[in-house]
Amino acid sequence: MAITIKDIHEKEFTKQVRGYSIDEVDDFLDELADQMEAMIKENRELAAELEAMKNAAPAPAPVATPVVEAAPQAAPAPLMDEPQYFKNLETTVRETLINAQHLADETVAEARKKANTLLASAEEQVAAMTASAKAEVESARAESAELKAGAEDYRARFLRLVQEQANLLKADDSLFSK
Repeated sequence: MAITIKDIHEKEFTKQVRGYSIDEVDDFLDELADQMEAMIKENRELAAELEAMKNAAPAPAPVATPVVEAAPQAAPAPLMDEPQYFKNLETTVRETLINAQHLADETVAEARKKANTLLASAEEQVAAMTASAKAEVESARAESAELKAGAEDYRARFLRLVQEQANLLKADDSLFSK
């Protein structure tokens, strides 16, 4: 069945999650239909012009000539084999769409590869940041433990000093007796 310009304009494709962009396909088909329409119009004009030229040419006057066998002449090519033309056009469109699908598949594959690379890089950065944060936490814990130990040591020495001073005061009651 020959595809008409109307068929191209009205063709709708099924929608898929990772399929073609509907707008791009529609734009491409519109452009293709416009070009086909222009080519068909031009072919018809050329055919009409050729027919007019054939009709306008005067018929040659018969001349008596000796009979000589001449090489057979090729029959004139048909002006336009529309079914074959549209089959060729359909094949071209199909191949174009297949190539576009391959290109889209390659683009998706490249995007996935790049996404995986970026994801791996991000995971490495997260691992490095997590390790760094853990090291900082451990460092802060160690510093906190040191400060607690220092505070306990200070408290214990201060208590000893206070007790020693109290003992000195008790031992030297004479200072406070009248």
